[in-house]
Amino acid sequence: MKRVYLYLKNGKYSCYADISDEVELPPYSTLIGPPEAMINPYWINGQWVDKKLIPDKVPNYREVLSALPTTEQQLAMQQSQQITLLQTTVMQQNQTNVKLQSTNQQQENQIGQLQQLFMLDNQQQAVADKKGEN
Repeated sequence: MKRVYLYLKNGKYSCYADISDEVELPPYSTLIGPPEAMINPYWINGQWVDKKLIPDKVPNYREVLSALPTTEQQLAMQQSQQITLLQTTVMQQNQTNVKLQSTNQQQENQIGQLQQLFMLDNQQQAVADKKGEN
């Protein structure tokens, strides 16, 4: 588990949350906690800054959470990744098929050449046998 410190879009500290180590750091959050001595911490340029007390509205947690993808968005991203993976696999299989077809064509050509050699050899043998009979 790791503790993340959430802040609003304007940088004002909101709250902290404990999340699993496998979960990516959510938007508008940091692993660095605000110093306890700060009265009004704001996350600005990668550090906590104590701003003078400014009357502020009640934190809107939807602003913090709105940056997180919805379940539907996560599923759509996963499906998109799976489709891309399948397309890559199909392209690799097509390349393999083309290579195999080329190899098969070469083997057919070699077989044809061998058949011609055997036919020529048989003709020569037949001619030699006829000469030997005479």
